[in-house]
Amino acid sequence: MTESEETMAQTPTGAPTQPRSELIDRIQHVDLRVTDVERALGFYRDVAGFRVLDRTDSSALLGDGAGTAFLGLTSKGVTKPASRTAAGLFHTAFRFPTRRALGQALARLVKADYEVGAGDHFVSEALYVDDPDGNGVELYRDRPREQWPEPPEGQLVAMGTAAVDLRGLLDEATVDGIVEEATPEGTDVGHVHLQVADVDESVVFYVDILGLDLMARMGSQAAFLASNGYHHHIGANTWRSRGRAPAPRDHAGIDRIVFATAPDELQALAERLEASGRPYSRVTDEIVIQDPNGVELTFVA
Repeated sequence: MTESEETMAQTPTGAPTQPRSELIDRIQHVDLRVTDVERALGFYRDVAGFRVLDRTDSSALLGDGAGTAFLGLTSKGVTKPASRTAAGLFHTAFRFPTRRALGQALARLVKADYEVGAGDHFVSEALYVDDPDGNGVELYRDRPREQWPEPPEGQLVAMGTAAVDLRGLLDEATVDGIVEEATPEGTDVGHVHLQVADVDESVVFYVDILGLDLMARMGSQAAFLASNGYHHHIGANTWRSRGRAPAPRDHAGIDRIVFATAPDELQALAERLEASGRPYSRVTDEIVIQDPNGVELTFVA
């Protein structure tokens, strides 16, 4: 699956002039629904290169080469592949710490004969593919922030889509002709891109209620939201899902996103949620809430 280059090339509008949000330190963990854990591991373990940290008949926990978990898989009650048009997951974006590590992932994808899309988004280089259930996956590496282009007036980030130097990426992947099989320490989930029913509704929720910054917006088609000046922790688009409901839970898709935050930010979030009247649950250092498209969000201090 590839990004819509035409849409990504449009000029985003409507963002504030300075980042303010400090809610999200990082995305700690994402849980995905799959129809068959072993088949999913054929991609996430054998091709993406993630390390299996725990395994049962209906679940698996994966992480980086140092053993830090960032991905859960469950097949319990899941019998159907991901819907391409329902509100929910567009892609989970796994971030590699170096260009070489991304090149190694590309080499594994090529060896496994996956159809791969690619985009240079100015702030990052990205590869796009689907897992065996049709869950969208992005594999990417960030450029250093000092290399990010200056955003236009009224925006917090400048992003678009250009061609990736795939040959150069593959050339960087090997040392003495060897492609490593596992992802290095520091690989994580950098962002999650959702397909939503309505971008305005999602912006109100993520900006006005949760308190993220609107980094960039493409009219009614897409918005990119983040904390701490990142290009985006959450993407939201209606390219295939405008007006659509979430898929039933017997479909593959996203189950939960877990964000790491600071204790004072967690308390401030609770106060905003109380003021909004939106239902949520809290147990000491954890808040759980559903977004407008039924995606469960957990904030942990």
